[in-house]
Formats: sequence, structure tokens, C-alpha cells
Amino acid sequence: MLTAIFSQFGMGIVNGILDKALEAFKAHEQKQITKEQLATQLYGLMLEAVKAIEVAHAEALAKMYTAFIGAVQTSALMQRVWAVATLSQLFVLIWHQFFIPLIVLLVREYGDPNWRYPSSGTTVEWAYLLLAGLLGLGVMGLRAGPGAGSVTDKLKSMVGK
Repeated sequence: MLTAIFSQFGMGIVNGILDKALEAFKAHEQKQITKEQLATQLYGLMLEAVKAIEVAHAEALAKMYTAFIGAVQTSALMQRVWAVATLSQLFVLIWHQFFIPLIVLLVREYGDPNWRYPSSGTTVEWAYLLLAGLLGLGVMGLRAGPGAGSVTDKLKSMVGK
């Protein structure tokens, strides 16, 4: 994804920032600005680049999501596959959340008190991930959660520490 963004917008971003950075370095060499002013200008240029990349990334995500939703709206097969996958994974999660504890409770109550339900391995984790993916995690995951916020805000917070 980032490769596509850089290939589409990369040279424009690099050329714009490189020219401004060279101007700032020339001004510093000619004693027109101090080292602190140079650092401030370079920091501003870095934030500009990150912002441009964030905007390009958001636009690419929006286009991708729009294309996918358009394909789902026009394809009966995609609608059926999406529905089957979503409902099957929802069933897996409901089974693991409600029915397995009920079976364990009943068997322990009326049978062997030390009985354990066999492990399902990572089935539940995969069901959560697949269900989240089917409901839009791919697009939303890049804009929410631990990675929430723009890279610009994160860089500003790192420099401020």
C-alpha cells in the first residue's frame, strides 16, 4: 500500500521537500538563520512530508473501500459469500461464548467434575479476526486503536518529550 502511495506521490513530495531543505541549508551556511532556526525549518518540512503521506494514504484507503463496496453491491456472489462467512464466524463466536460453557457446566454438574472441553486452538481468535475483517477492520484498523492518530501527531509528541 505504501509502495503504491510513494510511487504515485513520492517524487512530488521528495522534490518539494528537498528544494525547501536545500534552501534552508543554504540560508544556514550563509549565516542568515541560526542552527535552531534550521532545525525548526527541517522539522516543519518533515511534518509537511508526513502530512502529505497521511493524506495520500487516507485517499488511497477511501478509494479502495469505495471500490470494494461497489463490487459487493453489484455482485450477488460476493454478497452471498460475505453473508455466509460473516454468519459462520458469528456462529463460531456464539458457540464458544455461550454453548461451550453451558456444556462444561452440565457435564461437570451431572457427570465428571474434572471434565474439560477439548481445546479449540486458535479458532476463536481467527473467528474474531475474520469477522472484524469482514466488517471493515482493514480500513478502520488503520485509523483507530493503538495506531490511532496521525503520524504527524505522534512525531510531535515524540519531539516534545
